[in-house]
Amino acid sequence: MLSLEDIDTGTRVVHKNTGLRYTVADLGDDEVLLSPESSDHEDLLVPVELFRKEFVASDRYHVPRSRSRSRGRRAAASSPPVRRLPSGPKLRGRIKKMVRERGFGFIRGDDGKEVFFHRSGLGAADYDILEEGDVVEYVIQESPRGPRAENVKPVAQPTVTPPLQ
Repeated sequence: MLSLEDIDTGTRVVHKNTGLRYTVADLGDDEVLLSPESSDHEDLLVPVELFRKEFVASDRYHVPRSRSRSRGRRAAASSPPVRRLPSGPKLRGRIKKMVRERGFGFIRGDDGKEVFFHRSGLGAADYDILEEGDVVEYVIQESPRGPRAENVKPVAQPTVTPPLQ
């Protein structure tokens, strides 16, 4: 069973049964957010007990040869996952709803459209400081489940000073 003392953000892990590789994106008290090394898969939110039973640190686990080959070449075990930065026009909107216990929320864009976002689409510190009503910039990316806001960043609001009298 995996010991959580050995796991930290950035630790690479492998699912015992499938051989799928992930990187620990966030480690909470009850859940672990995993980011897949393959761009074909989405982030995974796993209860801690299931994580401890089903995953192992990738440097301690040998994936069977049939799963570690890719078109006749060995997969590079030591290279970190390559994540493409979202591209496209930057949009602005306001946080409409935050569902903190599940790590996601919704943004209402200045164009009136609502879009889903996940904490994996932000910096770790940015997610923690966001509140409903905050103005943010983001890029829309298509996912298997529809449009998703990525690279979400809070926009500093100018402070309004009262006129001098």
